[in-house]
Amino acid sequence: MDLSLRIKGIEFKNPIVIASGPLGFGEEFFKYISSSFIGGFTTKTITLNPVIGNKPPRLVYVEDGLLNSIGLQNPGLDAFIINYAPHLPESCVRIISVGGEKAEDFARVTEGVDSFADMIEINLSCPNVGGQTIVSDLKSAKAVVSACRKSTKKPLIAKLSPDEDPVIQARMAVDAGADVVNIGNSIQGARFNVDSGRPFLKNVKGGLSGPAFMPVILLKVYQIKDAFPDLPVIGLGGVRKAEDIVEYAIAGASLAGIGSSAMINPDNVRIIYENLQKFMDKRGFNFREMIGIAHRGGFV
Repeated sequence: MDLSLRIKGIEFKNPIVIASGPLGFGEEFFKYISSSFIGGFTTKTITLNPVIGNKPPRLVYVEDGLLNSIGLQNPGLDAFIINYAPHLPESCVRIISVGGEKAEDFARVTEGVDSFADMIEINLSCPNVGGQTIVSDLKSAKAVVSACRKSTKKPLIAKLSPDEDPVIQARMAVDAGADVVNIGNSIQGARFNVDSGRPFLKNVKGGLSGPAFMPVILLKVYQIKDAFPDLPVIGLGGVRKAEDIVEYAIAGASLAGIGSSAMINPDNVRIIYENLQKFMDKRGFNFREMIGIAHRGGFV
């Protein structure tokens, strides 16, 4: 059965999207896995100037998940354009994630990466930089999306936060010119060492990702799709197997992001793709027919 879908004029050969962050710019990932197994690849977030990131330790495993406090480490716009952008795979949709401290920064990065991107994702939700997410201030977040909209004609993805109301965020993003919403980034959390009595992470708090996180995001995908039936949604969090992508689609997601699972074992992407194809073949219909089916009474 056909796994392809078209979103805002962009053709995805399947609904699997590599999430921003865990796999960097793909230079190592694509040594182990072919881009033919994914619909889209999202770069780690690019900022105007280089960012060193948070002090270590900044990564800790938890039961059924991962807690990270990387802090948007990246080489900056100029180095990205020279060293990484020309090597992004062209056989899948290239999604470039942009970040910054203020709207002008986002706009400049968006303009700088425009010619290398098929779609641009606006990171409004990183939970471990500066203490708060950008989207926690809706007025500032709207200014960011509006500034990016003026800087490109490419489809814009607003990456929202699971720590805030999903419908309010989505309404802000759409009003400001976003074409797609991604829900979401990791949810904030912390762990403490029972031997030392100190936080595991130097920054204390980090972003929780992984399977334990998935039910949280599924609900938020459902809520956004319920409020905005025609808005394309990316569901991101906890995907380990093909059935997870199916579940995201049922809730209303057109695309599903994979992060930690692909970082732990890149070949998981191939396995998920092949099993998703088998699942849809068994069901006997195309993937896009399944998107949001929970809102239409489920399977009949």
